[in-house]
Amino acid sequence: MTTEPGMRYEPWRALALWGEEEAAAALEVVRSRSLFRYYGPDLGHRTDAFERAFAELAGVPHTVAVSSGTAALTAAMVGLGIPEGAEVIVPAVTFVASVGAVVAARGVPVFAEVDDTLTLDPAKLEELVTERTWGVMPVHLANVAADMDPILEVARRHGLRVIEDAAQAAGVSYRGRPVGGIGDAGAFSFQLDKNITAGEGGAVTVTDADVYDRVARYQDQGGQFTTSKGATRGTADHPPFIGANLRMTELTAAILSVQLPRLVPLCKRLRDVARQVRAETAGLPLQWRRLPDEEGSGGDLTFFTESRLEARRVVGALTAAGIPAHTMYQGQTVTSNRAVREGRTPWGVAWERPPRFRASEGYLGRSVTVGLGAAMTDEDVDTIVATLRSAWADAAG
Repeated sequence: MTTEPGMRYEPWRALALWGEEEAAAALEVVRSRSLFRYYGPDLGHRTDAFERAFAELAGVPHTVAVSSGTAALTAAMVGLGIPEGAEVIVPAVTFVASVGAVVAARGVPVFAEVDDTLTLDPAKLEELVTERTWGVMPVHLANVAADMDPILEVARRHGLRVIEDAAQAAGVSYRGRPVGGIGDAGAFSFQLDKNITAGEGGAVTVTDADVYDRVARYQDQGGQFTTSKGATRGTADHPPFIGANLRMTELTAAILSVQLPRLVPLCKRLRDVARQVRAETAGLPLQWRRLPDEEGSGGDLTFFTESRLEARRVVGALTAAGIPAHTMYQGQTVTSNRAVREGRTPWGVAWERPPRFRASEGYLGRSVTVGLGAAMTDEDVDTIVATLRSAWADAAG
């Protein structure tokens, strides 16, 4: 893969490190003619192996591999037993899939402000809890963990379920605990720009055996498919139910398994790059995004400017120098999406128009994120520092 014209380096993580290992793993599955995880002429059980390895990395007893991060969030909530119509608190700064998963699980999203971490503001959480609130979905955004301890404290006091949206945070930790293993369930994505990728794919991480049982059955037609082939799914202690098909393929699992050993070193490298840039630009008037746990982050380089206009100017200066940069989510909260704003689901209108989230809009609109790539060099890092210094020198001049 090559960079886009004018770019110094690829703003990719796992994809930038792709090579012969991925090709060999994929070819082996293709030659086996056994792409389905439960049977085939020469089944390699790669999905089973990936689940075990990912569970170990996440520090949990159980992982269920699924077809996407959205599928993972949905299956996690179903596994935890979300009642129909129950409310789930979601930060206003997230990808629309967080909302879509709540809808798919037959819940109702309630939106919350973020703070200068760009993740759910724990100080605003408790005021949103009502008798209808069932859970809270902290989003570990752009390889930075949400501030989980105060979120968990509020959730436990009110008996709420905690579903970690770790779609953008594989390999990230919070105060020594891997994300996805801190709340009641975690959900990961392996879409193209994630820390490990097969283009699509996801994983649910859980500790409780009964929740694992429900997640595993739900994503496999309620367990009906494997039982139709003589295998078993679930226990006699639990009544059967109809599920969905959210299964991961052997091809996806094989590609992801190649990348899994690279995940921790990848996060460390990009974390070190971000730390170096922040240190070498310490004299500039930059308000860096606050990291609840810098040591556990997966490498984020986001700062806030004085205004939206200033953010656009800095993004322009960086991109002109060949450095990937953008304002996160184009400065818009998820509630700016028309369907979310109007509460429209495939089955009708499910919630009232949410209010403006001015704090979240303010942080987003003034944000500048420098894309860090797994293949970037020390020279690329020096260019980032020099360009940031030049951007402020030009403004001062």
